[in-house]
Amino acid sequence: MATTPESAHYRAIADALEEAMAKKIDRIAQMLNCPVKGEELRRAVTESRKEFLLAQEKEQALEEDDLDDEVFEDEEGDDEYDEFDWTTE
Repeated sequence: MATTPESAHYRAIADALEEAMAKKIDRIAQMLNCPVKGEELRRAVTESRKEFLLAQEKEQALEEDDLDDEVFEDEEGDDEYDEFDWTTE
């Protein structure tokens, strides 16, 4: 794939961002392996992940309830006479 002159400008920016993120990731990895703060950080990550998953499950349950309500509303209107539906005559 050939690169355009515009992408060459952005490549330097992307490389700098990638390098900065790599440093941050390395620092996080070092902190997680630290015997003093590592335990605390791992526990905090685990707790926040649990909270995120619980919130996600609640959101999905609400969406499913909304979809069920829409299905029931559609079924209620099926009993009405439809002048274009000749099977009801």
